[in-house]
Amino acid sequence: MEEEKRTEAAADAAEEAPQLQPPTDGIAVDAASEAAENAAPTESVRESVTTEETTSLQEKDPSVTAWDFGGKTASETKTVRPLHFFAVFGVAFAICMVLLICAVLWGDGKFEIIRNVLQERIIYVRQDDGSSGLLTPNEAADAAKKYAVSISVTTAKGNGIGSGFVYSADGYIITNYHVIEDAEAVQVILPDGKAQDATVRGYNEAADVAVLKIAATDLVPATLGSSAELLVGDAVVAIGTPAKLDYAGTATFGTVSATRRLLALANESGSVTKKMTVIQTDTQVNPGNSGGPLVDMYGRVVGVVVMKITDFSGTAFEGIGFALPIDGVKVIVDEIIASGSFNGRNPIAEGRSLLGVTGHGGIKGLWYANEADANGSMASSETQQPGYHYMAANGVYVMGINGGNAMGKIVVGDIVLAVDGLRVSTTPELIAAVNRHYAGETVTLTVLRAGQETDVEILLYEEALS
Repeated sequence: MEEEKRTEAAADAAEEAPQLQPPTDGIAVDAASEAAENAAPTESVRESVTTEETTSLQEKDPSVTAWDFGGKTASETKTVRPLHFFAVFGVAFAICMVLLICAVLWGDGKFEIIRNVLQERIIYVRQDDGSSGLLTPNEAADAAKKYAVSISVTTAKGNGIGSGFVYSADGYIITNYHVIEDAEAVQVILPDGKAQDATVRGYNEAADVAVLKIAATDLVPATLGSSAELLVGDAVVAIGTPAKLDYAGTATFGTVSATRRLLALANESGSVTKKMTVIQTDTQVNPGNSGGPLVDMYGRVVGVVVMKITDFSGTAFEGIGFALPIDGVKVIVDEIIASGSFNGRNPIAEGRSLLGVTGHGGIKGLWYANEADANGSMASSETQQPGYHYMAANGVYVMGINGGNAMGKIVVGDIVLAVDGLRVSTTPELIAAVNRHYAGETVTLTVLRAGQETDVEILLYEEALS
């Protein structure tokens, strides 16, 4: 029995021996045997390794080579990161986004919220299928030079120069009336430099249009456009003969500044004599350009150069030129060619617009004579005089009613203070304000009557052209 106990104790000791500090040679033996086992695992051992075990090994050692089921090494080594890394990254990203949103909503205003604002715009569009003949500025000028001419005139005071253009192949030439006014002889210098004597077929002084005739049958006539189709900003070129014949065919370029500018033209004394509806352009024009063509970028005549503003009240101006609209010119020219004169409703010029009253300008606080003196002036006094009336305000004192729509609306003694809100204090200012409107339009006059301001509407009528 005792022998059996000793035998069991020895067996127990043998089983517990690997847990104790073994001798060195025992370690070598065990390590060698373990290496031999690992070096040559059986096929059944290889196949018994589960996917879960492989993943566990890779998590412990990122350098473990991944294998596919065929037993071949994968084309690249994959490193598997712990899932908690992505969780931490996601939380950090979410926190940053929350802080950014808070900064936008409750920040110091460095972030701007941009809103789309709808605005209405008018866009002018011309249809162009590519076959309309739109030219470059150089091409438009070259086209115009084929029908632009120079006009040489002889008067009792000397010689003058102007411009014009060929209207028809059989010798009709268009220019301004003021170019050939009082001319004793007229010559047309053609684009090839040849001069031909011309006769005046007819003219319309009010519209400043004249028609000449030369003996020719093979001229290149101008192509006419339509002034009604012009838009502000359209490119144009003026062809003319500024200063002298040496500069014939001069081309200057610019744009349309206004398509229907109403001009009130005055005589030497400053009184308005007529109104004209013209094209305004910033194209440079000079003395000698009068009567020449204003051409669009299709090589078509859209206007006839007529005048420019160089000085107003002592102030010099540049880039304010005017041309007669070709639509109106054509109406006048065709009738002159047919009959020698124009007697219809003038499409360019009209008489003054009238209120139907007479009066004088005055200064508040002064007394004025009831009638003008022999020179047409109104005597004034600082004190009351017999036959004088008092000016209770700066304006135009109404002295008489001539007729028209003012009858029954304006009375003698009214002082006109403003036209459509624009203050006036002299007769020329009143006439100019009224003539910014066409006859047939209604204006609102502000008048002082019996110490009270009141507004009255007056329908303007036209003075007949002389």
